[in-house]
Amino acid sequence: MGLDEVTIDFDLKKEQAQGAQQQGVSPEQQKKIQEQQEKAAKETNTVKALNEKLAAATQASTAGDYETAIKVLTEATQTDATRDLLWFKLADAYRASAPKQTDLAERTKRLETAISDYQKAIDLKQKAMEAAPKTQDANKQLAAYYNNLGDAYARAGKGEEATKALSQAALLDPPNAAMYYFNLGAVLTNVGKVDDAIAAFDKAIAADPNRADAYYFKGVNLMGKATLKGDKMVAPDGTSEAFNKYLELQPTGQFAEPAKQMLASIGATVETSFGKKKSSKK
Repeated sequence: MGLDEVTIDFDLKKEQAQGAQQQGVSPEQQKKIQEQQEKAAKETNTVKALNEKLAAATQASTAGDYETAIKVLTEATQTDATRDLLWFKLADAYRASAPKQTDLAERTKRLETAISDYQKAIDLKQKAMEAAPKTQDANKQLAAYYNNLGDAYARAGKGEEATKALSQAALLDPPNAAMYYFNLGAVLTNVGKVDDAIAAFDKAIAADPNRADAYYFKGVNLMGKATLKGDKMVAPDGTSEAFNKYLELQPTGQFAEPAKQMLASIGATVETSFGKKKSSKK
């Protein structure tokens, strides 16, 4: 995503100045006009340079060369530290580079830097939104910042902070709430908060009833609450329904076989795509 460029016809400056004088513009007013034109020219050059750096950083990141991306984007923030997008992209590069680090301390440092840079992007974006009419596009961009901040927190083992960030993303961008709540469910699953994870996946399902993987991972978390009665596994209510709904939506999906195995382990039935049922072996 590039920064908007400002287009100005600088070749007309002299003609514009002469025209202004002919129209009775005072020298003081003319000076202000010239200052505005110079400011606009500087902004145009700055934006052009930043767009070039963004393009180079994006190309490097796409190739997995995060070190180059970090170098280029750091230079960009030094050129203009007021652009939220630059801090967001720099944070993305640090976050993506962290898993490649073999040294735990360096990995942790990069995640902490990513978190700090995401927060800078959020602060700048919120400040800009306060000065301009709020739009859905602005909310969506801010939600993306919170989403990636949540992921960085999760990678750093900060589940509570990740939960807050992802919940904020869902509130800011309701049309994409299913994605944010699913991500929240994944974070909660990873930190072992089963009930909270189930609640998050329920919210993802409510936002998008056709999100198959939300049903699957809801079922996985419900299985975590299963109990043994003799030699029989007893899962909570809703477990078989969750796995069967996944199979209905994705009969040959990535988790189709695990879903069938889960159903078999609790002696439940597997519903075929034709609405019939066949008993799983207990």
